[in-house]
Parts: sequence; C-alpha cells; structure tokens
Amino acid sequence: MIRRDSQPLSWAGIVGNARWRVVAWLLGCASIAAPLGAAHADEAADGASTSAVLRLKDRDFGMGRLIDSPAGDVLVWQSAAFASPLRFPINKVRSVHFPVTDRTLQPQGEYCFELAGGDTLFGTLVELNGPEAVIDSPALGKLHIDRSVLRRIHRWNTGDLIYSGPNGLEGWKTSGSAGAWREDGGHLVADEIGAVIRRDFKVPAMARFEVELAWNKKADFDLAFGVGEDPKSVLRAFRFDVWDNKIVAWRETEREADVTALAKIEPGPGHMHLQALVDQENGRMLVLSAAGEKLADLKVSTAKPQAFGGLQLTNKSGDVRLERLRIGNWNGEIPQPVAADKARIHAADGAIIYGQLESYDSANHQFVIRGDAGEQRFGEDQVQDVFLSESNPVGDRALAALYTAGTRISGDLMRVEQSKIWIKSPGIREPVAAPVEALHALVMASRTTEPIALSGREGRLELTGVLLYGCLVDSTQRKRASGQGGEEAVVEGSGNCLIWQPREGGESSPLAPDVTGRIVYRDRPVAPKAPPRKSARVVAGAAPLVARGGLRSAAPASDDEPNRSGPQPSKTESVLHLRYGDTIPCTVTSTDEKGITLQTSVTDTTFVSHDQIQALELMPEAASTTIAKQKKERLLTLPRMQRDNPPTQLIRSIDGDYLRGRLVSMDATQLQVEIRLDTKAIPRDSVVRIIWLHPETGAPGGPAGEAAARHAGTRVQALQNDGNRLTFYADRFEGSILSGTSDLLGNCRVDVARIDELLLGAAIEQSAATLAFHQWKLTPAADPLASPDGEEGEGGAEGLESALVGKPAPEFQLDMLDGTRFNLADRKNTVVVLDFWASWCGPCLQVMPQVDKVAEEFAAEGVQLVAINLEETPDRVTAALERLHLDMPVALDRNGRVAEKYGATSIPQTVVIGRDGKVARLFVGASARFDEQLRTALRAVLAGDTEKKE
Repeated sequence: MIRRDSQPLSWAGIVGNARWRVVAWLLGCASIAAPLGAAHADEAADGASTSAVLRLKDRDFGMGRLIDSPAGDVLVWQSAAFASPLRFPINKVRSVHFPVTDRTLQPQGEYCFELAGGDTLFGTLVELNGPEAVIDSPALGKLHIDRSVLRRIHRWNTGDLIYSGPNGLEGWKTSGSAGAWREDGGHLVADEIGAVIRRDFKVPAMARFEVELAWNKKADFDLAFGVGEDPKSVLRAFRFDVWDNKIVAWRETEREADVTALAKIEPGPGHMHLQALVDQENGRMLVLSAAGEKLADLKVSTAKPQAFGGLQLTNKSGDVRLERLRIGNWNGEIPQPVAADKARIHAADGAIIYGQLESYDSANHQFVIRGDAGEQRFGEDQVQDVFLSESNPVGDRALAALYTAGTRISGDLMRVEQSKIWIKSPGIREPVAAPVEALHALVMASRTTEPIALSGREGRLELTGVLLYGCLVDSTQRKRASGQGGEEAVVEGSGNCLIWQPREGGESSPLAPDVTGRIVYRDRPVAPKAPPRKSARVVAGAAPLVARGGLRSAAPASDDEPNRSGPQPSKTESVLHLRYGDTIPCTVTSTDEKGITLQTSVTDTTFVSHDQIQALELMPEAASTTIAKQKKERLLTLPRMQRDNPPTQLIRSIDGDYLRGRLVSMDATQLQVEIRLDTKAIPRDSVVRIIWLHPETGAPGGPAGEAAARHAGTRVQALQNDGNRLTFYADRFEGSILSGTSDLLGNCRVDVARIDELLLGAAIEQSAATLAFHQWKLTPAADPLASPDGEEGEGGAEGLESALVGKPAPEFQLDMLDGTRFNLADRKNTVVVLDFWASWCGPCLQVMPQVDKVAEEFAAEGVQLVAINLEETPDRVTAALERLHLDMPVALDRNGRVAEKYGATSIPQTVVIGRDGKVARLFVGASARFDEQLRTALRAVLAGDTEKKE
C-alpha cells in the first residue's frame, strides 16, 4: 500500500507505475476462466406494456400472453395481432418476459434453499430425514426435495438480506445508447463500450456484497461499491477492476491508494464469483472467494468519510454479464477461512462447524450435525448457513421459471393450465405449479434447431409489438404444420384471408382484421441524398409567384418527385397517384370537371374523381430533382384574395415552369386551365405532371368510413417492385396471388412474388403521408393587421411590427431596368423606399401607383423610390410599367436574393430606410388607402421619428 499526503494518485499513475505492476505479478493469481453460453440476442422494442414478450431463437418476438396448453413440448401464445393462438415448439423459444406488476412474488419463510442447477426457493423447512427434505413454500406449496440436489440452506429472514438478484432491468439506471444494457433470463448484459448501469440500494455503511460476473469474449469491466448520485463519487469508491489481464481490487482517495490483484484472466469466456465486505466509514474492504477464502484486505482512508448506498457496473471495452448480486448487512467480523469442499454449518456468531447435516428436528427446531466430534445439535437461531456436500453436476433442463424476488425453478415443461406453468424439476417429487401472474421470465435451454420449411415466399411481419419471419399461406387450404414435416389440411371458411405461418412456429394463424403494420419481402434501398445545388430563391407571399397568363420561366427549375425504382411505364403511359398512395400506370383519355377517364391493365376502373387524385405524371420518365424549399413554400401559399376560389391543381411544364389554377378539361392535345377566372389553353405535350391541391381533410373514404364497413377483409396496399402501389380490401390469397376489391378501383390482384412490401390497415395512411406528392398542401397566407380606416393592410398602421425595423438595412447591389447599377451603400443620408413587386401580383399592381405618387411628393426632401422586381425578364417588367403608365426606377432581383435578405415572403412589401441606414418602416400587403399610411410614415421618418413604439 502507498500512503502520501500530496496530490492524489492518478489513474494513469497507478496503471503505469512499475511498482504497482510488480506487486500485482508477485501476488498469487488463480485462474478464474470458465465457459459461458452463446452470445445474447438483442432486446425487443422499448416501451412499457401490459403484455408479455415471447422471443424466439432468431430475432423474432411477439407481445401477447400464454394460454393453456396440455402438451409439454409446445407453448401456446395469443397475440392481439392474431385472430387465433400461435403454437411454438418449446425448442424454438428463447424466453418469455412478463410485465412488472403489483403481484410480484415476494420471498416468504425463514430460509432460502439453493438447489443444484442454480434453482432457489424460499420457505420453511418442515422436515429433513434420510434422503429427502420437505419444504413448505408459500408460493409453490409443499415440496419433497431429494437432498442430493440441496446445496445450501440460508437463513435469510433475519434482516440481514437487503437485495437478491438481479431480476431484470427494473429499478436500474443505464447510460449509453438505447439497448446498451439488456436483460437475458434475469441477468443484465452489455457489450457496448462504455455502457454503465447503476442502482441505489440504500445499503448501510457496512455491507456484504456477493457478485457473479461472466463474459463471453473479453473481460474489461469496473464494478464500484458505495456510489452516490454524483458521478464523481465513483472515483473514491472501492472497486473491482481489470488491469493487465488481471482482476484487481483497489481504491484511491485524496490521501492514499491501495490495490491487490485477485486473479488472472485467461483468454476467451470467463466467470468471477467473489464476495466484498465493505466498511465505507473506516475505509476498508475485504475480498473473499465464493467459498470464503480471503483474497484481499484493503484499508484506504479519506479525510471526510462518507457512506453511499449504490453500486455501479461499467463495461469498459469488453462484454459483461451480471449473473448474481446479493447484498446484506455486515457486522464487521472477519469471516474465518473455510474448506469449501466440505459440508459445514456457519453459525450466527461466525463459528464454522464441519460435518454432514444428519437431520432436522422440527419439534425442537434444531439442526443435527454429525462430524469428527460426533453428533451436535444447533438451534435455528444459532445457524446462519448450512452447506451440504455437492453431488455430480446436473444435466440440461428445458426451461427455468424466474421470479423478481429471486425464486427460480428449472426442469421440463409438463403443461400450462389454469394460469400456472407445471414444471417437472429433477430432485423434486411433485410437479411444481408456478403461478404465471407473478413470473418475471421463462428462459429456455439453448438448442440448435432448423426452421420449418415454408410453403410461400418468406417475409418479415412487422406489427405493433410483433416481429415474425414467415410467410402467408393459402387461405383456401390453410395448412397446419406439425413441426415434424407433416401437414394437415384445414378448410378456412371465413375470417381474414391473411394467414401467417411463422418460420419458427408450428401452426399458422389469421391476422386480426384491424391489424396495422406491414409485411416486408424486400427492404427498399434508401436513395442517397443528392449534393446541395444552387437554385433560384422565389418568395412566398400574399400573391402567388406564378405567371398571370401562362407558365413562367424561373431560375434553375427543380421539383419534388418520388424516386421510381424498377421497370418504368412505357412512354405512352402515364402514372396516376391517388390520395391513399396508390400509383397506377394508365393511359388518360380525357378530363372534365368531375374527374379523369383512363385505361389501365391494373384494375377494372375507367374513371377516377378529382377528390381521389393526388397527382398525374404525364411524363413519368422525366428526370427527378429536388425543389428548393423557398420555391415550394411560395407555390403552396394561398393568397387571401383567392381563399374563396383556391387553385385546385399545380401544373409543371417540361421546362420546369409552374402554373397554379383549376384544371377544367384535358384531351389528347391540350389542357384547359382556369387562372383567376381566365381560361388558358396549354399544349399537353408541354406538361410533365399535374399535382392536385386538396384541403386539409385527409384521404377520402378512410378506414372508418362507409367503404370499410362494406368489406370484411383487411385493407392492404401492395408496394410492387416496379414502383407502383395498389390499395384494396383483401379477401383471398391463393397460390401467390392476393386479390380483393376496391370501391374506387374495382377488382384488384397482385402477385406476392412481385411486391416489396404489403402495408396493412392504418399503416397505409402513415406511409402515404410521407410520399413526395402528398407534401404539396396549400397554406393560407397570414392574416394582416387592421389599418387605421378599418381596411386590411399587412404590417399594421405604422409599419413598426417587423423585426427588421430599427436594424441596419441589408446591403445589396442590383442592375436597373435602364442598364445602370443601384448600390444601397451609395444612398447614405437619403430616405430610400424599396417596393418589392411582380407583374403577376394583383395587389402589387394596385399599390404601385400609390407608392410612386407619394414618393414623388417627397422627392424634394430627399426621398428616393426603387421598385424591386422579383425574378422577371426586362420585357415583362417594361410591359407592366407601360400598362400602368408608370415611369419609376426598377431594380431587377433576378434570383430573389435581395427579397430573401428583407424577409419578403409575401408581396407587395414596402420598406422605408432612414437617413441613418436603418429600416424605419416595413409594410406588407396593400389597401385602398395605402398612400395615406406611406405618407404618414415618410413624414415621421423625415422628422427623425424612427423609434419603435412598444
């Protein structure tokens, strides 16, 4: 041990100090390697539930409940996702975990009985004579136990025991990624680097810890005794740690440090079973082997002794499994060394008496021991532990039933009946009836088994609380597999035609009719993100940035389209997208005010109404790109003046131009589109696609509507490998063909061999909401504030509401319509009025003459007007000015960058910049008397009143 009064010894100093390494090597290091089981599968999805979770040998799992089963080789499982129970051969099941309830089986009785194979019982010792012991367990009844399987009798109910476990993750705090720590058969397991688990057991300053740890590949852990809520408390705790392939016990404080090597770690799987007696106030920890052999005695004091009640286990860089943790009080007495292989009694006063347990005198409550000194009798109050001679190791057992308080029974399953699991445990005369309601877990023995042969295409069933690999089976001849290769035909007369055969199960079951989820046959590749590209910035606002008379050419055109994988429709075919997400290759013959007339080989339908349609791709082969966010926002902003007559379609040209209006009709040559009460003709061969703009009412005829009531089958949507989708109510699955009906599309059929996913129930709407064309939804422009005269005018009466007011005006330079260059920085000591506008903006054209008139009135006082046009050609700007008979300076904001700097998401927008270069007023929108607002604002700015009023 090293003591010092200087700086505390650092971690690096301890590990790197040669003296410490020499001490460790000189100490005797016993090998503690032992084989472990196989690696552990991942946990199921997070989230509390009142259902149990059954896990199969693969990654499959399902939430539900055990129901009665008369056979011992099968578990019968009822899940809410299935119409009838599933039957799983027990050799296919890995575990069943039950929810934590208030019916937890608490230990009762005077003794804890440890049996061969790791089993544990709590109860009263009724009799022990000859070859058999009789135990009365309040939870399991009276049991006759062969004394050859009885390993230890521990008198636990004396206030000594504080905790016995672990029994799952309940009560523990973990750190790391989700699932960094997982539960396996009640044990706590981690293989993530740096995973930490901690729990406050409220242990006293003097406590006894019995710990079993195991690992599969590499031991590299840190176990700290006596930690608090402050993470720094672990730095001063007594610890078991791994240094240089050795397990060490150590502690470091501000005054001193001590370390002792306990055992050498052999490569590969291993196991550690140690006891730690910790006195936090006096700074002492004794380390004992499982048999009581003293391995270390550390004494490391601290200036300010503190006692903390927690324990923390860290998986540093290997893998670790906490298999046993028992915590009790310690009276400070040092246990005597023991001969671990001999039968003995540990007396309550610390004495150890060697000898065979001859019998138990229940009348006098005495244990009778026969040893070298002859027969001796000890009253119950004199005995703490009775160790019996160990017999040969026990063989494999099919399953173990675990309870949260530490009771464990293993053996072979006999049956499940009347909410009890009946187990035949070796060495126990009676079948043990374990109540299901208090179970924590059933853990099955690890066996290598082959999956059953599936009759159809294998897929992955993903439902709420269910993940099962398997296949759909023929609904006309439902087949029940026996598990040994035989089959029994059962005619399915009614119910859901979606019948699932688990790959690890012995019997198929129909899905519940209202199930939500999907069957995945092929995981679709995630499309790589396209590199960022520069695109024109087009603002959204009180008026649509779409040409009044036709398609407007913008800066680099972009779109928001689905990535189409698999075979593409022929160039003569269009693709119709419905609001449920269906995609149907078709030939559109005509369109009128009611809907679209079409021809398709997918369904029997020839007409689809507008309220069912999301988009129509007239040229599906057109290249897909990503639309700029700002451009999409302005296309989907509904001006206030159009709220009573909103546009119903958005039309994109082959050149990337957009037109927003109402589709009146379409034939083989042209489209008739109504735009602000004017009807325009557009050549059909110039249109790539049409997107329908629906009000926010969801998809028509939802699952709770009349359409669902008319169908008995499950609503499905087939995502086919050619990129198309088809939604219908499935009523038959025969061979590989799933068929059914749709009120919209008529008779439908798909080949399961040609689909990637089959969506079920509400998952259809959930998936449709993520599709590209379903993101196109109109958003009303913000309502303006009231103007002084009661008319509407965006920006309020004084133009002081914007966050830009009072801040320096953003600098910019733009080309002017007359060929000169405008630079805002050159207009110091000048009041500048910026008027953002476009020729297709009705409110802009209404207010421009007013702005021009007012600016002219104040020109002599140093007011200068600059009308900033958004993204239009000089010819179109000139034509608009001529139509309004205006001669005003116009700057050309060709890419919308200046509008973006000034937050012009709605136009018209009028900005007044004071002589100090700061934004003094900002108005959005127009009214019949805007000239009065602007005139009042300019007078105030010229008078020096530029302050925002609260």
